[in-house]
Amino acid sequence: MARFNDENVPAAVQSYLQPGERLQNWAYGVKQPHVVLIALTGAILTALLTKNYIVALTDRRLLVLRFERTLKVTEVTEYPLSPRPQASGSRGMLFTRIRINDPAKPFVAKFHRMGMPNNRAHSTAILAALTGVAA
Repeated sequence: MARFNDENVPAAVQSYLQPGERLQNWAYGVKQPHVVLIALTGAILTALLTKNYIVALTDRRLLVLRFERTLKVTEVTEYPLSPRPQASGSRGMLFTRIRINDPAKPFVAKFHRMGMPNNRAHSTAILAALTGVAA
C-alpha cells in the first residue's frame, strides 16, 4: 500500500473540498475484522478484509475517504459539522478510535499513533472536534 504522509494526503483530499473550504486535520485509519476472525484466518485474509481510510476534518464537514491499496479513493462519505454528528471514541496508548453513530451512514475506525507522521495529533484533534471533549 502507498505510504500516507502530510504531503500526499492534503493533495488527495483537495479535490473533495468545496470552494473556500479549509482542511484542518487528517488522519489515516483502518477498520479490521474482529480479532477472533484475524486469529482464525491469518495475515493474508486479514489484509484483504481491512478497510483503509483517510478522515479529513474541514471547517464545514468531516470527510471519510476509503482507499483500496493505493491512494485511489473508492468511496466518500461526508458528515456536516453543523449540527455536529453523533460521535464517540477513545484515546488509548496506541490507537485513537472514532465512531460516528449515524443510522444512515455509520462509521468506525481506529487510528494507530504510527499510522503516518502526526497521525496521533490529527486523530485526537478530529475526535475532540466531533465530541466536544478536549484532547
